[in-house]
Amino acid sequence: MFQVNMVAHLWDLVDEGLDGVLDLLQGRIGITGLCTPVTYGPARHLRYGPDVSPRIFQTRGGVFFQPDKTCYANTRCKPLVSEWLKTRNPLQKLAERCRERGLRLRAVIECTNIGRITAHDPHFACKNVFGDISTSQVCLVQADVAELFRALAGDVCRNYAIDTVELTGLDALAASPDDPLDSLGRGGRQLLALCFCESCKQAAGAAGVDVESAARSTVVRLEGVFRTGQPIEPPLAALAADDPPLSAFMAWYRARLTELLGGMSKACSAELLPHIRPLHGEMETACDIGHAAGADGVICDYAGWETSPLERLIERIRGTLTAEQRLEVQLPVHPPAPADDQALFRNLTRVMELGLASANLDHYGCLPRARIEAVKQAVRFPRRASG
Repeated sequence: MFQVNMVAHLWDLVDEGLDGVLDLLQGRIGITGLCTPVTYGPARHLRYGPDVSPRIFQTRGGVFFQPDKTCYANTRCKPLVSEWLKTRNPLQKLAERCRERGLRLRAVIECTNIGRITAHDPHFACKNVFGDISTSQVCLVQADVAELFRALAGDVCRNYAIDTVELTGLDALAASPDDPLDSLGRGGRQLLALCFCESCKQAAGAAGVDVESAARSTVVRLEGVFRTGQPIEPPLAALAADDPPLSAFMAWYRARLTELLGGMSKACSAELLPHIRPLHGEMETACDIGHAAGADGVICDYAGWETSPLERLIERIRGTLTAEQRLEVQLPVHPPAPADDQALFRNLTRVMELGLASANLDHYGCLPRARIEAVKQAVRFPRRASG
């Protein structure tokens, strides 16, 4: 039967009352699982729940559970617990409640921006081709950072009843719709997102990559944008097609992400599903999912409301997956046009008709109570039709 999961942050579940929210999601709406971020970056979330306080939840990010310290003995990059959490561990209670109710629980790990680590130790940060150190993004190629994420996956699966581990942020090169560097163009943003930290340069050079030429090409292209003001629109994959050093550097980095996925998969008993995002402004363009070769499948984050582009996106991504991998989608629960209460219904139903087994709704904290009935109908029809 078709499964529908709701993304729900721990702070919303705790502040609104865990059992009451689960009653609403499972009993009234018909949700079959929860996707709960267990690591997160700095955020400011406007919350729609009744009488919730604070109305704008703010966090510097971090780990949203109490780490099992024995899991992190092999890395110098240690998890930093969210200041909101203090000594509490609501993930434990949530896991118990979900198990009692028969709700599937998914742990969502943000892979590049998990809050305060780079501020605490810039050694673990990404560094762009100009030498600018990121204040939020960690470099996944560094051995200590990679070991941190392997340990995080093992920790949540060992100590909580987790069915699936979702990974976000691995496709950071795709750039998000609210990217502040939008004036660079799609390809320009991706070029500036490439990490040329010392660890990357040394490791890639040792693997035979001409890192100096790749960096020089990146600088020349970006300096052209700064000089002319003309953005670079072709995606990075197209730019690298006639640039062997840059192409080799990208292939090397993608292979390191695949290794990371393999290590995380071995560390945890749950299935592993990385998120991918269509390129900004290209909702019908298949994403670069080469790094996800060792995963159980992928989740495509679709931010639109039109069904036809969603259909084309699903078909194009399916063509890149192996027979053993599955595709899921994540859809927004709060539409930009509230007058169209049927948009979510149409999209979820079409996702089910196309043969996908599961979808995520993002997210509970921004769900207006006036939309609960519409979301209920959108969830229950495809579940009944698939049963």
